[in-house]
Amino acid sequence: MYIIIKVDKKKSSEIDELYRDDIVSRQSIIKREGISLDLKDDSIYILVEGSDEGINRAKEIAGKFGEILPKNEMEEIYKKFKAQDESSLEGMGSIFG
Repeated sequence: MYIIIKVDKKKSSEIDELYRDDIVSRQSIIKREGISLDLKDDSIYILVEGSDEGINRAKEIAGKFGEILPKNEMEEIYKKFKAQDESSLEGMGSIFG
């Protein structure tokens, strides 16, 4: 299970609240700027993957400073996160391969 949270750069300091929470901090949390994901805005996108409990807690916390993306938009951006991960793994493979 996963969610993607969109955060305005002006509120980026509040993202740390996700990392400080005991439940959410045990989940996989990846943070990227929109530009690095080939998006046309400069917001920050946070991918949280993990248990139902962790995702629900992340939604609760992120609701104070960010926007939980709608499912269709979330799926598109999730693909971009995963494509970046695969690309970086391929690069590491050619270095150490």
